[in-house]
Amino acid sequence: MMNVFCIAGKLAGEPVIKETPGGIRMALLTVEVERPFANSMGIYEKDRIEVEVWRGLAETLASTCKQGDWVTAKGRIAARPYEKDGNTWYNYSFVAERVDVLK
Repeated sequence: MMNVFCIAGKLAGEPVIKETPGGIRMALLTVEVERPFANSMGIYEKDRIEVEVWRGLAETLASTCKQGDWVTAKGRIAARPYEKDGNTWYNYSFVAERVDVLK
C-alpha cells in the first residue's frame, strides 16, 4: 500500500501556528500550486492546498518562512471520519513529513 503526496509551490500566506489541547504545536501552510494544463481560456489556474506540519518542524517553518517562499512538501493524506445525521463523512488533510524551503 502507498499513501504519499508530493507538491511544490509558493506559500500563499504566512504559516499559521496552532496548539492542540494536549500542548502539541502544529502549523498550517497554504501552498499555491499551478495546474499542469491550461483552462479553456488558456490560463493556468492555481490550487491552494492546505498542508499540516507538526511539532518542531512546524515551529521552524513558522519562524523562517514567509508568504511567497517556494516550498516542496512530501507526506501522507489523512482521513478523519465524523458522523452527521447518521452518515459517516470524511475530512481529508495533507500531513507533511518533510518540507523544504527553496531560497
